[in-house]
Amino acid sequence: MPLSTKAYRFATGMIALSLLAGGPAAANAAASSVSGGTAAAAAAGSFFSDVKIGHWAERSIMKLALQGIIVGNQGQFRPSASVSRQEAVVMALRFMGKEKEIDASQAVVFPDSFRVNNYYKPYVVLALKLGLLSQEEEFKLADSQPKQEWGASAASREWITKLIVRAAGKQQLAQELAAKSSGFQDASAISAGYAGYVNAGVSLGLVKGVTAQKFDPVSAVNRASAATLFSRAQTLAPVSYPGETEGVLTAVSGTTATVYTDDGFRTFNLAADARFYRFDGETALKSSAELQLYTHVQVLGGGTDALYVEQTDTEQQVKSTEGTIKQIAAGQNTIWLWDGQNMIGVTYDSSLAIKSQEGAKLELADLKTDSQVIVKTDTFRDKPGALEIVVKSAPVSKEGSGTVAAAASGMLTVKTSTGADETWPGAAGLVVLGWDGRALEGGLAGLTAGDAVSYSVKDSQVVSVKVTDTTVRGASGSFSAFTGDILTYTSNGKLQSSYLADNVTLTIPGVEQPVLGDLYKDDQLELSLDAAGKVTSITVKNRSLTTLTGAEVLSYSPEQKALTVKGTNGKLAALQVTDKTRVELNGTTVPLATATGMLRQGQRVTVGYSGSDAVLIRFVYQYSGTIGLLNTATKTLALSLDDGTSATLPFDALSVDWYGKSGATIADVKVGMRVTASLDTNQAKATSLRVHQGVQYKISSVDAANKILGLQPASGSGIALSAGSLPLRGDDGATVPFASLAAGGTVNVTYAGQTPSSLTLVTVRYGVVTQVGGSSVTVQEYGGSARTIELGSGYSIVKNGAVSGSVAALAAGDRVETRKSADGAVVIEANAGVKKTFWKMENGQLLVKRASLTDNSYRFTLAEGAAVTASGQPIALGALADGDAVTLYVFGGKLLEVVKG
Repeated sequence: MPLSTKAYRFATGMIALSLLAGGPAAANAAASSVSGGTAAAAAAGSFFSDVKIGHWAERSIMKLALQGIIVGNQGQFRPSASVSRQEAVVMALRFMGKEKEIDASQAVVFPDSFRVNNYYKPYVVLALKLGLLSQEEEFKLADSQPKQEWGASAASREWITKLIVRAAGKQQLAQELAAKSSGFQDASAISAGYAGYVNAGVSLGLVKGVTAQKFDPVSAVNRASAATLFSRAQTLAPVSYPGETEGVLTAVSGTTATVYTDDGFRTFNLAADARFYRFDGETALKSSAELQLYTHVQVLGGGTDALYVEQTDTEQQVKSTEGTIKQIAAGQNTIWLWDGQNMIGVTYDSSLAIKSQEGAKLELADLKTDSQVIVKTDTFRDKPGALEIVVKSAPVSKEGSGTVAAAASGMLTVKTSTGADETWPGAAGLVVLGWDGRALEGGLAGLTAGDAVSYSVKDSQVVSVKVTDTTVRGASGSFSAFTGDILTYTSNGKLQSSYLADNVTLTIPGVEQPVLGDLYKDDQLELSLDAAGKVTSITVKNRSLTTLTGAEVLSYSPEQKALTVKGTNGKLAALQVTDKTRVELNGTTVPLATATGMLRQGQRVTVGYSGSDAVLIRFVYQYSGTIGLLNTATKTLALSLDDGTSATLPFDALSVDWYGKSGATIADVKVGMRVTASLDTNQAKATSLRVHQGVQYKISSVDAANKILGLQPASGSGIALSAGSLPLRGDDGATVPFASLAAGGTVNVTYAGQTPSSLTLVTVRYGVVTQVGGSSVTVQEYGGSARTIELGSGYSIVKNGAVSGSVAALAAGDRVETRKSADGAVVIEANAGVKKTFWKMENGQLLVKRASLTDNSYRFTLAEGAAVTASGQPIALGALADGDAVTLYVFGGKLLEVVKG
């Protein structure tokens, strides 16, 4: 019965002196302590205390110990000690599997000059008999060294080379190469009769020179080198040792390994301290996972326990067939596969492994007709069968639920309750229902990230989606009234009431910073509601507002509330002022009664009106627009205003206020600049100019309660900006709520002079450049679709710290951030990535090896849906292993891509 691993360890401690250490009494004890001192005793030296992990001969020493070729001395191997001739003879006979032919009972008498320890004499006799040693040569060698014992003397490099070449059965090759020059500079030092064996040993890869030019034939061989030489020779003269199994590795886990042998499949338990090697390296592998499946392996151990597993080649004994599953005949254990030309029947048994392309384990029941698969069948059995099926894609039909992660470009990505992302294309005729049962306008595009949904998939296409809960609900209707914090509107002929959220936003076309009091009865409203049903935003859809900027008041009747004005374009407008009319003076809303006395003939006002109703009256104290004319000789300023009209203003002197430019004068102001011109008290002349200047910032902090932003410019010190009263829009011009601002985001602040006048949330996108054109760049966005960016004029490319105005600075494969600058020009900034060494995943964070003890940049939080790739193809996060070289791409403080290699 084979000894257990524990018994092997115990036997190691009991051996007082190994056969390689010398001494008959101790050697006899060793020989009798474990199964006659042969192969089973080998495992006693499985782990030697003086052969540390990583020792250059570790593999060979452990392997030969488990094979019984070498044995330790009280748990030690003494790898640096010289090996004697008599010890080398014992190793050679065990290497050949000939130890059982030893006759220890026979009397052995050698010449007095040929001295051998009594224990080793039977081994030397057998070696002479088998031709491993030549009696004439060895007796002559002993005679030439009368002061040394032949057996106890250290084996020289040339002597042990000759012994191993003979043990490997390559004596004929040695004879053929005897007359050939060895190529070593010290070839003349090789003793007579050894040159052919040295040449044969070198040509067979058994031995090497101590350098490329020197063989050093007479220097002693240490025990570690001897073990390595015999280990190499095993490829030439394979011997089956007790406790050794050879075959093809078909499965491996952390605790077991399955090998196909001549007797069928065998499964071994992997000992906790088992070692794993490849034939082409001495250093142990990190784990069994580094062994390559379906290659030949050698397993050493006891019974079903494996202590040593070596992958002996790199050729996988399998073939792969890619095709489409057409039928699964479970009763016949056969899968019928169409490879594009032929129908192939593939048999399988219980050892079949099925997995997804990402490596997830699947069951046979998960295989579906018309699935695209890769089938690996073996080439090592008489009747080959399927070993592994990798499902590339399968038609799926299912019901599911989860949270919308993304919904764009006809694709729906849902995060399920398990945390996994599922992405499905929308089928033709897809129906998407909102939380209120209405079909969403735009289909999938009408969904919002975070919406809870149920969905149906048929043949891998989503055919229906129903919103079951949403953070943003939509409603529409006709405005009726608002009272306190309740909005009343009519929807589908029914009166509805909803509470208003604390930070409700209101958008009315043509009205800056509107308030709820600006709503008119029957205004058509689009509403957004939160999960609690409170209204978070209101947009008036049907209001058509006409604006006259700098219009002249012709008359105003307080009794009739009738206002007549003439625009700068000469257009007349007779307007009805109502209780809803908003009146502004110097940016502040005032009661109509306060402003009545100011509505005198000749007064300049800006009016906004819908139909004949005056919606807004703003007393003009300034004009904002683009300079069309600035004549210092005639002292004339002409502005093109935002409403399409123009205003021509005289001036006596103009002071200039310009953010970031101290000491600015009128000479610095140019045609085409956007400015705000302030008027004198008579609204007749311009007195000062505030130049509009855009500055781009990164948001460093957000105080939502007080609406204060911490902003960091590209260079210089950060600022705190009170943004509660500033108009806030997206870079598409649409009003956005303050809640859209978050740390890490990008904003443009427009200053009128030193005063912030508006805030724009900049859309920043990240992705990989796929194509570079003369005037455009195509970027595959992370988690999204490909976008082609038209560069326009004034664009800039930032790469490797340099700013360029040429698109040629970019190349396909560049990871980039794209955005608009403060002046609206396209900015594309390349990210070179950070090269690191992967360590492990921990609590959703990716950890890398620290460059030093002071390196604190070693933890990275992966963004949801972060890409993990290798050679341009997506891989599973679990495919990353300790020590892998990785490049990390961090954008906006988030790790968006990890590239292996």
